[in-house]
Formats: sequence, structure tokens, C-alpha cells
Amino acid sequence: MKTYLYSILCIPLFLCANVAQAGLIVNGGFEANDINNNSWKWFDSSKVSGWDGSNIEIWDSLQKFESFEGEQHAELNAHGSKGSFSIFQTFSTDLFQAYQVDFAYAARKRNSESFLFEILDETGSSLFSNVMDDHTIKTWSTFNHKFIATTALTTIRFTTINTGTYGNFLDNVNVSALVSPGVQVVSEPSNIALFTLTLLGLVSIRKKKLKTSL
Repeated sequence: MKTYLYSILCIPLFLCANVAQAGLIVNGGFEANDINNNSWKWFDSSKVSGWDGSNIEIWDSLQKFESFEGEQHAELNAHGSKGSFSIFQTFSTDLFQAYQVDFAYAARKRNSESFLFEILDETGSSLFSNVMDDHTIKTWSTFNHKFIATTALTTIRFTTINTGTYGNFLDNVNVSALVSPGVQVVSEPSNIALFTLTLLGLVSIRKKKLKTSL
């Protein structure tokens, strides 16, 4: 019941919230592994800062295709396998805090290239999933989605749908906390205390009205 009421009170703040500046994703632009200009190189995900999962292929202005942001971007369908590729990153989140995730994506050879984007809680349960199948060849599109964290850790994951070792460019991946105009971000215990005081105040007002009517 408390969680339900808290969520209701958060809805108006969620709808009008602004994105805070600090990002939670490490190496969201795939710039950490320096690649020579007009070239590419593949890495095991353990060699790419911030990311886990399958291999990751990183491009730098190859085939005259520039990154959405910075100098480098990733190709999700990486070198070394013809099955599905999947990369993910897990980050700390505050319970009931609202966040926004953003990223850019593009096709390499076919507009039919596609991947599954997911947001998962600490137990692996899905908070959001969407098939990204509106790619345009070597033209960047952007995606953003707001969500509320339900556990202390949250994961974003990208999984290829089309098989093979080409397709699904990815860049500028970012997750940021949302804050409402004029509202300072505070810790979860402080939020709960504020929520409790608000409820007590409402109960007190209700009691006074009842006494007055009697």
C-alpha cells in the first residue's frame, strides 16, 4: 500500500521532470579503446570499459560514416560469431527514483537490421523492452525512455535480432536521474521521511475537520 501511494505521488513529478547532468553509464560513447582514424577493431567485452557480454566492434570514421557523438561508435553485430550478440551494463539506482535512458542507433547495410533493447531490475525482471527495427542505413536515429528504478541495481541490455557479423551501430548511450524543477534530489530514506510527514499532515488536517464538523 505504501509503495502504491508513493508511486501515485511521484507521477506528476515524473511527467514534468528534467534530466540531471551526471550520467550513470561508463564509456557510453565507446571512446575508451582508441581506434585509428578510418578503421575498426573488435574487442572481447571484458576489454571494453563499462560493458559486459559478447564481443564489441568499434569504428572510427570507417567508410566515411561519422559517429553520432565523439569520434567512435560500436557495431553491435561484432566479429567472431554468426549468432546473436548481446552487450549490457549494470549501474546503481535509488529505489523509486526516475531515470531517463538515451542512445543513438543506425543500420550498417540494411534498413531491416534490428535489436532488442531492455531495462532489467536486479532480479532480471523486465522494466521495459522494445524491438528497435526502424533503422536507416548510415543515418543516426535517437531513442529515449523514462523509467522508475525498483531495485538498487538496474541493467540496460542490447541484443541483436538479425544474425551475422554486420549491422546495428550504437553510440552515445546514457542514463541520467530525473529531477523535477525546483526539487532537490535526496536519498531514499529522506524521501520516505518526507512522504511520511506529508501523510501525517494530511491525517492531522482530516482530524481537525472532523472535530469542527462535530
